[in-house]
Formats: sequence, C-alpha cells, structure tokens
Amino acid sequence: MFELSWRPLILASEPYAYHVSIAFSIDLACLPERVPTMAEQPRAEIIGSDFERLVTEYSKALANGEARPVSGIQCDGVEPSACEQTFRELLDAFPAPVYTTDAAGRITFYNEAAVRFSGRQAQLGTDRWCVTWRLYWPDGTPLPHDECPMAIALKEDRAVRGTQAVAERLDGTRVPFIPHPTPLRDASGALVGAVNMLLEIDEVEQVALDGMQVLIVSDDIFVAAELDLLIDKAGGVAVAIAATGGEALALLDERQIDATLVSLPLRDGHGPLINALVRQSIPFVLHEGNEEHVVQMLGDALRLRGGSH
Repeated sequence: MFELSWRPLILASEPYAYHVSIAFSIDLACLPERVPTMAEQPRAEIIGSDFERLVTEYSKALANGEARPVSGIQCDGVEPSACEQTFRELLDAFPAPVYTTDAAGRITFYNEAAVRFSGRQAQLGTDRWCVTWRLYWPDGTPLPHDECPMAIALKEDRAVRGTQAVAERLDGTRVPFIPHPTPLRDASGALVGAVNMLLEIDEVEQVALDGMQVLIVSDDIFVAAELDLLIDKAGGVAVAIAATGGEALALLDERQIDATLVSLPLRDGHGPLINALVRQSIPFVLHEGNEEHVVQMLGDALRLRGGSH
C-alpha cells in the first residue's frame, strides 16, 4: 500500500479553474503531479475518473475517522473540518453537476453546475433525494423523488449505476442524464450520506463499447475474468489483463488501448500507470469488485471523450 500524505492537487477546466491543497490523506502515487487542463485532455478524464477518485479518497478519509460528512447546516461555533472544506471546494469547482445528502436524503451541498443543470436552487436541509424539480423515467413516466436512483442508493446502502432518468426544469425543458449516486460511510461503517454526479447525455442509449480496446488491471484472476465477460457482453474487447501497474505500463507501449479498468485497492505500481493514462488521454475507471456498473462508467467516459459510436 502507499504511504499516505498530503499534497497540492491542480485541476483546471472550463469555465472553472481551481488549485486547492488536499487536506485529507491522499495516496500520493495515485495522483499525477498535475492533471492537464481541458485543452490538454478530454472531458472524460475530469468528469469521469476524477469524480470516482475524489469520492474514493473522501470515503477513505471518512472510514479512517479523518473527516466528517458534509453538513448543510452550519452549527454555531462548529467550523467545517479541513477535509470537509476541501471536499466542498473540489466539488464546487467540478465541471459536472454534483450534490451531497445526509443519510436521510436531505440535500447538504450542491455546486453551481447543479444549479445550471436543474434550473433551480435546492433548499439545503429541506429538499430531499435530488436537486431537480421533477424527474421522469426515459419513457416519460413520472419518477417520484423518493424512488429516484439517489433514494435507492441511500435506502439500500449501495452505489447505483447503469440507470438513466430525465430531469424537468422550471421552464419546462427536459434533460436526459445518467446519475452516479454513491453512499458514504463513517469509521464504524454506518451510512452517513451520499454523493451524486448527474451526467447529461444528448440522447438515451444503451451502453455499447463497439469494439473498444479495454485493458484490465487486476491482481485477482477471478475478478479479471468476470470483467472480461462484462466487456465482451457490451461489445468491447479486453485486449489484455495485467496483474500489476508495471505490466500495464508495458502493454500501453505495445498495444492500442482505448480505455482501462483499474481494480482497487491501489498499489505501489499504479501511480506511474495513472500518470501515463492521463498523459496519453486514455479514459480510466477505478472500481471495486466486478459489478456490472463498471461497464456503464466506462461507457460514460468513452462517450464524453467522443470515442463511442
């Protein structure tokens, strides 16, 4: 495992640019010295991989007792922890709509991108489940907020992937999107809230990898085999399976790689690999286990890069 430490993380995107010091424990080797700007890399690297990375690191801080859940109500005399404040700053500058809730589903935070997406300002501590005004299933059937993907994630204490919905704004316009609700747990393992990213899509379509060349990085042969099957079912090609970051680096030089799946936990050799993926603008997904939602996440990243057809 990596040595845990702190260091500055620089991210830049249009129309936001931010430079903040990570105030909670970060795996040094898993972060490049600098994440390229939007002009230097596809949106997929910021919107897809960075969201998963931020949530993974904040979840670690919560689980280690080094952070508190994001709170929508400022108590007198209680200042936000450094971890909470940094997480807020990162999410606030994030280019995609993101928001957080407590364990009961009450909205505790949302960024400006979420306001533009939903066309409204949610009431912190009052509105529940989602920042949107109204929700629908892709077929136009009304979707009650207490049955939306975020509600399911909190009620069933699990990440929800591979689903789609349509948000209606106050002006009547509707926007199809892919949600990414992810539970957050404290040091005892208790559910303390969740974070969600709303990925807008131009049209609702089933994930199809359409021959994309995918590199699997996992030291668990059984997980790798399951991922191979999932990629095949989605029309992709698992061109190789690497047990270590070093093996994966060598494969990047030898073969065409369109995307990469990296299994958690991150290990010492993964830092140089992630640096190389960012430099070469290859979308990657950090995931745990062999859940089918990793294919949805991979499809999201490829779609944003413009690599899916």
